[in-house]
Amino acid sequence: MSTPIIIDTDMGVDDAMAVALALASPELEVVGLASVGGNVCLDQATRNIGRLLAGLDIKQWPKIARGLDQPSSLLDAKDVHGDDGLGKVDLPTPERLEPGGYVELYEELIDKHGEALVIVAIGPLTNLAALLRDRPGLLQRAGRIVVMGGAIWCKGNITPHAEFNFYRDPQAAADVLGSGLPVTVIPLDVTNQVAMDESHIAHLSRSGRRTGELLASMIRFPMSQPADEGAGRFLVHDPLTIATLLWPQLFLRSKMGLAITTDGPQAGRSKPMLAKDKSRQISVVISVNVDDFLEHLLERLCEEKFVV
Repeated sequence: MSTPIIIDTDMGVDDAMAVALALASPELEVVGLASVGGNVCLDQATRNIGRLLAGLDIKQWPKIARGLDQPSSLLDAKDVHGDDGLGKVDLPTPERLEPGGYVELYEELIDKHGEALVIVAIGPLTNLAALLRDRPGLLQRAGRIVVMGGAIWCKGNITPHAEFNFYRDPQAAADVLGSGLPVTVIPLDVTNQVAMDESHIAHLSRSGRRTGELLASMIRFPMSQPADEGAGRFLVHDPLTIATLLWPQLFLRSKMGLAITTDGPQAGRSKPMLAKDKSRQISVVISVNVDDFLEHLLERLCEEKFVV
């Protein structure tokens, strides 16, 4: 039986790969997609959900909702993902895109699926923090939350201290991680280990599959941009959240507390702390089998049984 998931996304290129991976996996059922501001503004992130689903030729769309944004004065990630957030690919916004409200979406899906529902948050945690505040007890009825965010022992990717998602809304990150909910965090320390190069992009583009070809075209923009790790590499951040659900044997985890700095020059910083109260501990992914993950990822996205 498939695990129902709702994906909360600011829909950049790696978000698109994560959503495509989930949609291509029979072990999962994507029952909802909620937009949040981050990589691009909220309106663009919402449009990108429809652009991706139409581009992948998904016949039965999940329920879609428009969430919340953060202040426009914060840095976005258009330099990485392009002005449109999806690598400047030619994907029009479909007419059938009619997003509802994120509160109603979460209420409906949690009422329907209860503890079976997994929430996958691959953007800032703004929507989830608002639900904790405005709908107390709602998220407690879901199964668990899987988050891509934080830089614990490594340098941040937006400031020296902060990973992008936690930087955009550090208070939301602090609220969600300190809520006592069953949360798993995949931090930058792990996602920085996983990069695609030209050989992987060629594999996707030659797959003869719509998913592989579309993702390859999206990835070419961020791969061409100068970055700390050098051009010609695409860091696979967000798909690791989906992979922890599909292939848990590829990951090592540790239980710990994480304190999030909410203001000042270190806003968004993730600091490990001793949490004697086990209800305040979260599961943190600390390692991944990179080679096997990339092989599994390409197999699934290209609809292959083996990758050579």
